[in-house]
Amino acid sequence: MTLIAFIALVVILATQTDVFDAEQNLLESTSDDPDPLAFECLDHSGLARHDHTTLRIYIDGEEKEIPSPIGINTGVCNEQGANMHVVHIHDNQPNRLHIEANEPIDIPLGVFFDIWDVHFDETGIFDYRVNYTHHMKMFVNGTESNEFDDLLLLDGQIISIFYEERP
Repeated sequence: MTLIAFIALVVILATQTDVFDAEQNLLESTSDDPDPLAFECLDHSGLARHDHTTLRIYIDGEEKEIPSPIGINTGVCNEQGANMHVVHIHDNQPNRLHIEANEPIDIPLGVFFDIWDVHFDETGIFDYRVNYTHHMKMFVNGTESNEFDDLLLLDGQIISIFYEERP
């Protein structure tokens, strides 16, 4: 009887600590190794670049709300004046990425997700991963793109990301 009680206790503890959820515990995230541009801080003075892109994310057919603000007054960029990351979203403009830099540099989409501190690349988005039941597609101005986090952000782009069941 003691052995059965011990086994039952191990099973209960394992299920409460997600030991059996190996996929969740083994998820790697692109936000664990952010792009150096995610640490750049600036203000609105001396900008060589100030562009805007629209981003929409759909998970299983439902649009995911992008919280705002993102990339403003963070733990990294919080000094008086230089309080914005190179890609950010203002409170009153959901889904509108502001791409700003003091140099005319290329900024990939992955930088925004690094600033947001969430996963995004060809393997998935957030905690959703491409697998045998789900796939992910990204469209830029209506044309499918496989660049995902490497996509260079340009003024006026409309980016739509779809994570959904495979047909």
